[in-house]
Amino acid sequence: MKRVYVLLLISLSVLTLHATAQNRLLPDSLTHAPDSVKMWTLRNIGDSLAYASQYVSSKQAYQQALDIALVTGDQQSIGLGYRGLGFWYNLTGDYVQAINWYQKALRVFRENGNTRQFVKTLRFISNSYDRLQNYKQALNYTRQALAIAEKEKYTDLLMESYQGLAIYESKAKRYQQALGIYIKLLDYYKGAKDTLSVYQSQYNLALLYKNMGQYARSERVFKEVEAFGKQHSDTYFLGYVYLSIPYALIPQNKLDEAEQYCQLASDWIRRNGGETQTYWEEVNGHLTRLWEKRGNYQKALQFYRLQMANHDSLVNADKSRQVAELEARYQTREKEAEIIKLEEANAQQTRKIWVAVGGVILLTVLLATLYNLYERVRASRRKIQQQSDQLTLMMKEIHHRVKNNLAIVSSLLYLQTTTIDDDDVIQTMRIGQQRVEAMSLIHQRLYQTDQTTQVNMGDYLTDLVESLLKAYGYQLTNVDLQLQIDVATLDVDIAMPIGLIVNELVTNSLKYAYTFVLQPFLSVSLRQADGDTESDLLLEVKDNGPGIDQSDWERGASRSSFGKNLITLLSQQLDGEFELIKQEGTLFRLRIPYNRLLS
Repeated sequence: MKRVYVLLLISLSVLTLHATAQNRLLPDSLTHAPDSVKMWTLRNIGDSLAYASQYVSSKQAYQQALDIALVTGDQQSIGLGYRGLGFWYNLTGDYVQAINWYQKALRVFRENGNTRQFVKTLRFISNSYDRLQNYKQALNYTRQALAIAEKEKYTDLLMESYQGLAIYESKAKRYQQALGIYIKLLDYYKGAKDTLSVYQSQYNLALLYKNMGQYARSERVFKEVEAFGKQHSDTYFLGYVYLSIPYALIPQNKLDEAEQYCQLASDWIRRNGGETQTYWEEVNGHLTRLWEKRGNYQKALQFYRLQMANHDSLVNADKSRQVAELEARYQTREKEAEIIKLEEANAQQTRKIWVAVGGVILLTVLLATLYNLYERVRASRRKIQQQSDQLTLMMKEIHHRVKNNLAIVSSLLYLQTTTIDDDDVIQTMRIGQQRVEAMSLIHQRLYQTDQTTQVNMGDYLTDLVESLLKAYGYQLTNVDLQLQIDVATLDVDIAMPIGLIVNELVTNSLKYAYTFVLQPFLSVSLRQADGDTESDLLLEVKDNGPGIDQSDWERGASRSSFGKNLITLLSQQLDGEFELIKQEGTLFRLRIPYNRLLS
């Protein structure tokens, strides 16, 4: 009997500690504070914990702030809550998931008219795409942020956007554009008397001059920054100057001076630590090139070996960081599930304890039984999860390979067009290339997410339509584009035909509908026909061109038209029925039966 009571007390203590640990995220002094104060505090707690690598507690803080926002209905706080979770996923290395949360925040800020937060969120998305090395998308979102910040006269956000734009222009080796941006930034910061930002921009400008091969200019600007650092005893600035200025000195054969700066950089690294291996790799790289220029290849080889050792350490550190990030994500999911189960069990136990001593004993026996069952179920789930992970990995690999193969086909089609002089044949092959890319886009999305058979239709159709607009030379700002994708996900067997149909219809509109239209309008809608989840699926594509009705379509279909035949066959494949309506342009409407979605 004593053992039973001891077991009960231990169980209750553990449960109470878990429940208390979660509640303590919000200080007791704010228990009766306004919801706005609670949400603000929780978001700041989330930031602090995230930077301290306490990812489990950090995510709890962000989630609690979002939960309060959803209850109160405060749209700005909901948007900030979504963005907080996006920031968490970005820090833990899950950049695709981060972008999904940022996009949710973006929609909220757009609908709420909060332009400032909208611009900030664009910058967050740009950063995540940069981490994914998708520089095209990163640059696209930076330019959007820049345009809106300039229009709304958000000077601080405008300067941040220009900084990002300059970095991406430099990465793309468009040095003149980057140079123009840095000069504009310097003029602004000098006018605002923001001395620190002036020299930060000058440091970036010196790096740019180095990349442009203008080593004398680069040296001069680096030394101006060095003088500023010495004047203000800013060891951070000085250290980065010492690390970087040899890039400008060595090509000018100022080898003794470069060696002196390498020594200063070495002393700075020993004093300050930080990303030690990264810094040592840079210093040893300078010394390798320096001794090679002096013709002492033995010393050059000695420093090259040190550089490679530093590089190997960085690679190993990066792998360890990735493992730590995966472990953090795994632990977060496990902890959340554990906390939920323990809270439910704790509430149940507490109620039964107050009934009677007999109820306490019965509850203890029940807990022991449940624990035994829980262990058995968890063991089964682990086995199932392992099998599921293996299957998911295989499916991702298949989608990846299919995507790569389709990319090769697309490239071959493009290369083939460069050897053909017939414009009609070139146009036909490019249309075929777009069809291949429409299919490739689905496989790309499937291998980048954990859903290997379900396609996120909002993201997929948005990417598809925007890529077609760019392919035909349309700017997104010059087209009234309306996308209403109310269906979250569809099976790949349904999504693929829908994507090809949309590809054909949008391509047809871009080629023929807007020849004499000043303001092109394009609408793509995918929704449930009757507004509930168990009704037919309705796809509508509409433009504001001259228009074509069903009879015109059927007369045209009598002639050889691959695109029309393809739309007809794909509609039949979906068991759907379509109609064309001439209504201030052309409206294509396809109804797919609900039963087809289940098959």
